[in-house]
Amino acid sequence: MASSTTVKLASGLGAAGAVGGGAVLSKPYLFPNTPTLKSEIEKDGWTLLTSSHSDAISEVLVAYKTKQQTSPFSFKGDDSKASDKLLQECKKLYERTADHSDKENSLKKLKRWCVVPKTTKERLDYLGVTLFSMDDPSNSGNESQDWVNKAKGHTDSAANRFTDLTTLETGDGKDNGNANKLRKHCSSKLTVKSTDEAFDDTLIKIKDWYSNHSS
Repeated sequence: MASSTTVKLASGLGAAGAVGGGAVLSKPYLFPNTPTLKSEIEKDGWTLLTSSHSDAISEVLVAYKTKQQTSPFSFKGDDSKASDKLLQECKKLYERTADHSDKENSLKKLKRWCVVPKTTKERLDYLGVTLFSMDDPSNSGNESQDWVNKAKGHTDSAANRFTDLTTLETGDGKDNGNANKLRKHCSSKLTVKSTDEAFDDTLIKIKDWYSNHSS
């Protein structure tokens, strides 16, 4: 009968052999106290996708299918097991440690493809950014001074300007009309989803032009 010492030794060699033979543990399991991208994403207010988020997964995959030619992961959006494959790819990403060499790109992928989607409005609410009122002015034709001031600054040379906003007019009596255009343009940007390639850029522009916060 093998002694307890022999059994312990054999067990130790077996564990070492498993690692040496290719069953390599990922860094988070070898160093469980090392922060992972999962913790960073969650601290930033995002909810990582799980199998219980069926509607959110479907929404993400609809957007993912539009990226078929440059798929960020190794599967196509219309694969029969696309949902499972998405969760697997996301798991690989969020288990990476915070010191991973490809951290920034990994976080970008996670926030776009691996979380419950949010609109720009929802994200800004979470960040505590208070936007100007989107309501039509009570006195028709007289926009609030906040919108008037912002519209004056939205010139062709302005940083972070909206290139898809119709050129604002110059000259006397144009302030309210320009402010109206800018306000309405804002409303159309509040529903941009985090799955959209323009999401981060739109967030910055909304903060710059539709609030008193600056990026």
